[in-house]
Amino acid sequence: MRNRSLRVAAGLAGLGIAGAALAPAAQAAPRCQSVLPAVAKENAAAGRLVRRLISTTAFTPVERTVTPKITRTVGFVGYGSIVVPAPRGTTPVVGSFRLRGADRCAITITAAQVVLRRNAYVIDFIAPGEQGDPGRVTVTLISV
Repeated sequence: MRNRSLRVAAGLAGLGIAGAALAPAAQAAPRCQSVLPAVAKENAAAGRLVRRLISTTAFTPVERTVTPKITRTVGFVGYGSIVVPAPRGTTPVVGSFRLRGADRCAITITAAQVVLRRNAYVIDFIAPGEQGDPGRVTVTLISV
């Protein structure tokens, strides 16, 4: 079977249409992710918890929409953080985010977590190539 496909590819190459026949395999789409898989999994679990706690009166919800801004650059790669502080006198419990309107490969969220030392929910991201629209990030933070 393999030899037959090689002979067909060689025959097509002789006819000058190898580029059309082999183009999908040769020109694979860029492997860009807006959110790393591990971060997406953690965010999904946190989102379920946020939805459950948001209606409880013992917790204080905060929702902010932020446009990611690059704070430092190394070569052609930009790095930044989004910090959503908990209201004064409260401690953050859980947070989740939603990325909307971002161009493919414009931004990659690498970490999202509650940082008690900063009393905030922090999202770290990179902007490879610093091109395209980074979109908007809506953060929901539940604090007590």
